[in-house]
Amino acid sequence: MGCLKGIFRLLVIILVIAGFFYFDGPGFIKEKIDGYTSPPREVLIQEEKDFGNLGYVSEDYKFQRAITIGKYRKILVTHIPTGQKISIIDIGDTTTLNQADFYSTKIDLKLYQLMDTIKNSPVRLKDIEITQRGTVLAKGKIVPYVNFTAKLNIFPLLKVSGTIAAYNTKNADDGIVAKIGKAIQKNKEDTTTKVVLSAKLSGNYNFNATENLIKSISFIGIN
Repeated sequence: MGCLKGIFRLLVIILVIAGFFYFDGPGFIKEKIDGYTSPPREVLIQEEKDFGNLGYVSEDYKFQRAITIGKYRKILVTHIPTGQKISIIDIGDTTTLNQADFYSTKIDLKLYQLMDTIKNSPVRLKDIEITQRGTVLAKGKIVPYVNFTAKLNIFPLLKVSGTIAAYNTKNADDGIVAKIGKAIQKNKEDTTTKVVLSAKLSGNYNFNATENLIKSISFIGIN
């Protein structure tokens, strides 16, 4: 009798799997994922206004929302003319890294801690060396940044160059955080640090692509 029950369960599982593919289950899931990660530009701009107003950013920059596990939310940005990849990451608090750190000696240690904390960062780095400190005047906010060089954790003979910048914004009550953030980011603060991070193999990195993205973000009317 137990053997028959086992065979019956197996047949049910097979029928469920067959039905899933027969009714194009994978296609349905892909459609839902694509709808979340790559919605129309105006929809993403509205839903992700916690990061600032991205509506002034040139269409040379392509936005995509990342699917992340954990407390971090991330927008992936591609500068189409250069292929430069840039991430804008909501790190969920203001203690891991904040704007004030860029004006102190804390930034060196904070960078190491950040790279270790953000497990899904675009690159895993070590031997980080700051090469330049500065600020970018965005629309309504001064955003501090540092340029750096570092070695790739998995290929230590290769060096990369990049930029990391940070700004704080208050998350909108009707933004995407209000819809799903409470389930993902428990005890999330109203105001959090957003990190702009970009890196590429040394000699190929384009700082202007990152700088111009930051300049284009508007904070007017946003806390």
